[in-house]
Amino acid sequence: MGTTIQTSAIQGITRPYAGQNAQDLPGVKPTEGKPANDVTNPPSPQVLRAWAFELAADGSQLAPPPPPAGQRGRDPLVIELGDLEVGTRVEVISLSDNPAADFDDRCKGEIFELPLTGYDVANRRGTIALNDTQMKDKGIVPGERLLLRQVDKDGNASGAVHVHLDPTGWANQRINEPVQGGGFQQVNGRQIDVNVGLINLPGDPTPGRLERVLGKSTRDTSAPLLLAANVTVTTTTTTTKEHDLLKSYVGAMTALLGGANYDTTYIARTLANNAAWEQNPTYKPHIDVLKSLVADPALFARLSTLAATARGTTSSPQLIDWDGARDLAARPDPAVFTTVKLDRALEPGTQVRLQNSRTGEVVTASQSSDVRGATLSLRDARNGDPLIMTYTDGAGNAGAPYAFRLDDSCAGGKAKSNPLDVRLAGFSLRPPVTPAA
Repeated sequence: MGTTIQTSAIQGITRPYAGQNAQDLPGVKPTEGKPANDVTNPPSPQVLRAWAFELAADGSQLAPPPPPAGQRGRDPLVIELGDLEVGTRVEVISLSDNPAADFDDRCKGEIFELPLTGYDVANRRGTIALNDTQMKDKGIVPGERLLLRQVDKDGNASGAVHVHLDPTGWANQRINEPVQGGGFQQVNGRQIDVNVGLINLPGDPTPGRLERVLGKSTRDTSAPLLLAANVTVTTTTTTTKEHDLLKSYVGAMTALLGGANYDTTYIARTLANNAAWEQNPTYKPHIDVLKSLVADPALFARLSTLAATARGTTSSPQLIDWDGARDLAARPDPAVFTTVKLDRALEPGTQVRLQNSRTGEVVTASQSSDVRGATLSLRDARNGDPLIMTYTDGAGNAGAPYAFRLDDSCAGGKAKSNPLDVRLAGFSLRPPVTPAA
């Protein structure tokens, strides 16, 4: 086995390639003399470590517990993957560079291969370590969000997993680092072990080794990028019938089940188990409402969509969002609401704030570490309203604000004019200087 695995065959980082399919990609060569016969996709890797850090200065030593934050300097990284099939290559694509990126033909020129520096045969773990020069070659920075997958020699690809190059969270120790002019400074850091070569392979004439370095926490200073074309606006109006049904649903659920996010199966079972309720004249109208809705899946699903859209959540055809239903039921008839949807418009981990400049209403949404979309719902937005969107990543870096006027006659619900393109008069407390004669 030691003679067939060449972890050192890839030097540095390969540049983007434009192969039309897996067999055209670099490094994918079927065995000479016979067709490739491996048609099994490798498993999706487990991300065990994904750290961006700085190397501590020579002479640094570990010290007792944490912090001042480290300063930005040389930026290596280490990624450790579990469930890595031996002999596969690791491909990545940046969601920070392109939030809509995926492993398909649209983005084939954005895919990079990262070299394995070490592989633990017994535990199926692979290590990727890049120095600062290699990171600059790719353009990788601390805090970057990536999609990663493994591809075997026959072009079979695993599912993609999300990777965040954490610049600080792993640094749970203190390092005494010498400073110019003498003395030491204490910084956040940690001892980092990096596997190099083949590990745990008995009989290998060139066994791998463990390299240990001291790393300092670093900083994510890159602002997130917004793909404005992936921001769409939809205005929804409930009919009088839908509005009345939502009010009846809220009333029935409050009277019988206390009101909560119960699906149709639970509602039907509860009503069946409490048939005696029908003898109560107060309960009977509520029971009839719930039974009629449960018996009409299409209508129940429509109310579910309305309630979820009003709340900016994902709908389930068998469940009506309780807070969304109450919100709509309390609005005037008909209820009109506007939803702004971000579909792979921002990298994961961003916080989004949307303000209607006419009404002052502000709504927010969070994209968690691996979620690539968000929905924000406005209560009283109308055509012509200027909407201003701001967003920050997990490190507090703010992207360029995005503003548009609501117009449901335009593509995506947005007029092309930018309401932030305003002319402001100049002003100075100092009087103008009169030129000398």
